[in-house]
Amino acid sequence: MFDMHYDLLSVAYCCYLKKDYSYLEEWCKAYRDNNVRGVVGNLYFMSVDEMKEELHPDYYREDVSVCDMFRISTNIIKEMLPDTEFMFSIEGCDFLEVSDLEELYNLGLRNILPVWNNQNEYGSGNRSQEGLTEKGKKLLDKAISLGISIDLSHANRETFDDVISYLKEKKKAGEEFFVMASHSNARSICDRERNLEDDQILAIKELDGLVGVFSNRNFIVPNEIKDQVTQEEKEAYHLSHIEHVINLIGVDHVGVATDDMDFCKDADYEYGEVQIYPYGEIASNLRRVLGKRYGNFEVAKIMYGNMKDRYDRINNRLMKGRNM
Repeated sequence: MFDMHYDLLSVAYCCYLKKDYSYLEEWCKAYRDNNVRGVVGNLYFMSVDEMKEELHPDYYREDVSVCDMFRISTNIIKEMLPDTEFMFSIEGCDFLEVSDLEELYNLGLRNILPVWNNQNEYGSGNRSQEGLTEKGKKLLDKAISLGISIDLSHANRETFDDVISYLKEKKKAGEEFFVMASHSNARSICDRERNLEDDQILAIKELDGLVGVFSNRNFIVPNEIKDQVTQEEKEAYHLSHIEHVINLIGVDHVGVATDDMDFCKDADYEYGEVQIYPYGEIASNLRRVLGKRYGNFEVAKIMYGNMKDRYDRINNRLMKGRNM
């Protein structure tokens, strides 16, 4: 399995602040036991108050740069899982400058979500109606020039459309880039703003992107019945999201993500209840559910091969750049 979105770097940084790595060690064991061979490991940012409440009082401090946070957390992860395929990511670029991308790239950054749910100087998530800003275009330009993937999960409709339009201009100009929505489900099945309309899913395919269907109950099951469904029904809904996206854009453009927020359950107990598969059994459960509709070849592509191909393409671009 290649998990397309897990807040691994945020977990590592919180463990570093607490000087307690027991949660991370437990996660690593589940990771190994499940043969989860790759992950888009994410460092994420919200509002300062939300970070203090949900993560740690010192998670964000003005005297500690995003680059330092990224360096500390990636070093921890690389030491704990030295043979793993990591695509390191930042979600919510609120506290970094465009000029920081160069240093972050050299530290291993390969994916960015310009926005989380809130509005920042680059664009907006679902708490605002604003679109991509001029500074947001500069952020995209820098990411493209470095070979950093652009991730559209969490962008509101205006920002999503603006980014897609801007990337289409880049494509017409002959520029190469990588795009995905690492953890976004189908809005036609579960009407949540975080989920994607069909035309948005098709737009990602048009740019040769990936959609990671993720296993959070609140974005799988319609809100009015989310607390009433059985485990079997949750799994059926999850499979219906995967089928819907595959029917729209083909099996080569679909992956899986967890966006597992269990580590935040002390701040909000619901975070520990929204995953429909325990992380300790994630791969086997996904394989079982996908096997109800797809053969082994398709299951392997959805769970690992498609994201692995993207991971290799990004790294091959890096190697070509070094050889030029």
